[in-house]
Amino acid sequence: MKKDMAYAIELPYWQAPNDDIVLKSKGDSLTAFFKIWNSSAKYSVFTGIFDFSYVWAMRYERNKNLSYYIPREDDDFRACYWIVKDSSWLEKLKIERSSFFPEWDKYDIGEYYHYIIQSDSFYVEIIAKDLKISRKKLTGIF
Repeated sequence: MKKDMAYAIELPYWQAPNDDIVLKSKGDSLTAFFKIWNSSAKYSVFTGIFDFSYVWAMRYERNKNLSYYIPREDDDFRACYWIVKDSSWLEKLKIERSSFFPEWDKYDIGEYYHYIIQSDSFYVEIIAKDLKISRKKLTGIF
């Protein structure tokens, strides 16, 4: 398997492609809110929600080089997020953590994943144990 290859996973909702997301963090949780389309350029009354739990790290970057994302022409997804199966970033974090807390993995049970979500002009990369995707009628988010 090629290191840092990201695989697209279809979202259950059509994330509006030209809109920004709103990020909210508290403790080790990160929530990203996104606008949903019902059909092309027709907004839903619902707001999409990415709920990440047990977040270890997060970064976002404008104008990201897409070199490790599989070209998406092979699918018909209207919207997706990505998982990096063999993440060098996650590997680096584990090595760094082991250098000052050698037995951390005996206490921090569970698997971490490298997720990527997209906003209009940037990518948000999250190392977390869990992701739940939902939608709700919300006001005042955007």
